[in-house]
Amino acid sequence: MRGLAGVMTGLALALAAGTASAQTLETLVATAAEPVTIESVARGGDGALILSSVWLGRLYRAEADGRLTTLLEADPEMGFYGLAADPERGVLYAVIAERPGRAEPGGTSLLRIDRTSGAVIDRAMSPDPMSRFGDVAVGPDGSAYVADIRALKIFVWRPGRALETLAVLPERASPQGMAVSADGRWLVFADYRNGLHRIDLAAVAQGPATLTAETYEPMTPPDAGELRGIDGLARHGDSILAMQNGTRTHRVLRLTMNADWSAVTARQALVEGAPLSDPTTGFVEGDDLIFVSRSQWTDFGRDGPTTPTPAPAVVSRLSLSEETRP
Repeated sequence: MRGLAGVMTGLALALAAGTASAQTLETLVATAAEPVTIESVARGGDGALILSSVWLGRLYRAEADGRLTTLLEADPEMGFYGLAADPERGVLYAVIAERPGRAEPGGTSLLRIDRTSGAVIDRAMSPDPMSRFGDVAVGPDGSAYVADIRALKIFVWRPGRALETLAVLPERASPQGMAVSADGRWLVFADYRNGLHRIDLAAVAQGPATLTAETYEPMTPPDAGELRGIDGLARHGDSILAMQNGTRTHRVLRLTMNADWSAVTARQALVEGAPLSDPTTGFVEGDDLIFVSRSQWTDFGRDGPTTPTPAPAVVSRLSLSEETRP
């Protein structure tokens, strides 16, 4: 959710990311050349891709002929941000928050939506009026995790329970995308300012963790690589895929994790530079990463679009199979 916080102006970090692949991306969806701002993408129950528009405040369904049809519309001056699907339970989680240019906080919520029809099943509101939810992830037990970039917390919405605080973060934090390990034990989240952090989900089952400035230490990057400026995260097997848009060169990274997800042991750039333009979030489907490769955040300022005809926002497919790599 790069475009919302003050820190999201871009870190312009320029350290090397390792050897980059020459692999090309396959375009799956391209919007019209107008302000839309696509933040997230997920798979709907009927197989269609669902896109979240921040600026227009809609969830879009990508039709087979390339048209985008409205699945769900937010209240005026609100936008849709993070998306995450839970195919096993047939639901989609979507974040609503105020769109750019709104002077006052407009409230924020996490919706549980029928994955096929788009009908809202339930809604979880933040107890903090200053909250602004951003990215969301779903664990194997159906728990939905949502990052709060203004109140600096991470919440969890477990099936059959109310929204609960999972972790309280220090003032310098900027929580973004999250990934949950296959066994549901670990949650790793990206902090845009300082890198990756891990939460032991078993340890916080009985109450939230409070991370202080003294205990809030990011994972050490391997080989002096850069782990700041990361927006979205997605799990692929025991690795984490990261969409990095806070560096001078935008990248999709593969991060090899150790057994308990406490350290990154290797870092590889799968794609870097063009055609990436402020890549945000995505999801893994088999051996493919489906992600927002051009979000249009570069065409927006604090008060809204900087041009009436930006280049289209794009959702792309990146093959993660070794057989496709040069």
